Amino acid sequence: MSRENFHRLLQRYLAGQCTPAEEQLVHHWYDMLEGRHEINPENLDTIENAIWDKIHEGINISHPERSFVHSSRFSPTYLRFWLVAAAVAIFLIGSGTFIYFRVICYPVSPSFVSEPMSDGQVITITNDTDHHMNIILSDESLVELYPGAVLEYPKRFKAKNREVRLSGDAFFAVAANLENPFWVFHEGMITKVLGTKFKIKSPKGNAKGEVIVYSGKVDVFYNVGNRNFVKRLLAVPEKASITTNQKAVLQPETIEETVMENPLPISTQVDAIRHETFKDVPMTTLAKTLSDLYALDVVADSSLAGTMFTGDLSGIGLFKQLDIICTVTNTQYEILGKTVFLRNKQ
Repeated sequence: MSRENFHRLLQRYLAGQCTPAEEQLVHHWYDMLEGRHEINPENLDTIENAIWDKIHEGINISHPERSFVHSSRFSPTYLRFWLVAAAVAIFLIGSGTFIYFRVICYPVSPSFVSEPMSDGQVITITNDTDHHMNIILSDESLVELYPGAVLEYPKRFKAKNREVRLSGDAFFAVAANLENPFWVFHEGMITKVLGTKFKIKSPKGNAKGEVIVYSGKVDVFYNVGNRNFVKRLLAVPEKASITTNQKAVLQPETIEETVMENPLPISTQVDAIRHETFKDVPMTTLAKTLSDLYALDVVADSSLAGTMFTGDLSGIGLFKQLDIICTVTNTQYEILGKTVFLRNKQ
């Protein structure tokens, strides 16, 4: 009972509005007082305070552990303990989530290396021949292994990841699976795809490692496998997202995104490229046509909107087409990142 309700009960007692049970309760409380006086409006406050103190004194004597719990539960030490415990729990949850996204979501080696599988479950193929070797994986993906290359892969992929490790050059035609990405761990880079065709060239001499995409989309991560655990936590690895006719080039500390050496027309445009003859076509329109043919960003400066091109571009590659276009129109092209820019000669 709260102090306010106790006060109201005594007022009802004086007014003769209590139930028999309530009157009996008040009489019981009143009997607890040593020097009893008749309850009246003049001494109500004094009697009320005395009865209230006796009630709580009796509670504490009968149940000393309650008094201790009540006082300790809200003591500064008790509160500090639970605040520290809550802070530690929040820190552990937050740090655990952070480590998961930094380490688990950006691995540096396939899981069959960190979690060894039983004998015969990991297959290693070395191409010691002088010709390409075709390998069909358990998900029906095709790997064309170049001479001197080595491929490691599980006999059967797990339900949630498809992982292989490559040393050397190889072409991949990966079976599409949106819920199960395909990972290639190779020298200096990690390639992640859902389903596409791409080629991996390993670093040789002064040549840099490359990932070349022929169709689809690929994410390429700078492999931080040679960095310690702390450094991996401090920074997400460099990533390049490349699509059809683009490539990622391994640099000493990063990955460069650019256009592949010999872009191919996308499959739906193969016939069109064989019959590309133009007459008085604005350069801005021509740039849009080339973009559609090769799934690349070819951009003409707005100042070229009035410059017309006439010529036959059929049966030749993109860069030879650009050479002809620039010669005829007295312009120039430049590749910046993954974009081809057409502009007036400077």
